[in-house]
Order: sequence, then structure tokens, then C-alpha cells
Amino acid sequence: MTMSKLTDEQALARLEEIDPATARMHDRRDVTAIAEAVAVRDHADDELLAAVREARGRGVPWVLIASALGVSHQGARKRYKPLVEPDQVARAS
Repeated sequence: MTMSKLTDEQALARLEEIDPATARMHDRRDVTAIAEAVAVRDHADDELLAAVREARGRGVPWVLIASALGVSHQGARKRYKPLVEPDQVARAS
């Protein structure tokens, strides 16, 4: 479905064509579970980043962190090093 820009007048005309008796309505509760899952994921991402920072701060090598994450050594470094060790990334550039 291609979205096109409407003028204010065109948008208003379309709104006026809507019949409230037959218009399909959605209850906000229909998407509440999605919004809650996003909040849980965001919190989990924050916790994961904090755990990686803590591990690196204690000298844990990237290969062990990668193993815990279930990703490759390169994947762990690429994803987390700029977030965990920004000074080292900047100096390497």
C-alpha cells in the first residue's frame, strides 16, 4: 500500500466521509500486549548491556562474552564494543 501526502483539505474531506456506524474501530487493548513486550525487551536490552559492561570491566575476554551471548566473537565485539568501550573505538579510528 503506497501512502501519499494529502493536503489538509483532502484529509479533512476523507475524515468527513467516514461513517461512524460502519467504520472499523480498534480498542487500544488490542495492542497493549505488544507495547508491554516492547517495554520488557527494552529493559532486557538495558540489563544485557549493563552485564556486558560489568564483564568487560572485570576483564572478561570478548570470546567468553560472545559464548554467553550465543554469538561469534566478532559479532559480540561489533555489537557491544562501541557501547562498552567508546574511548577505545574512537582511538582506533
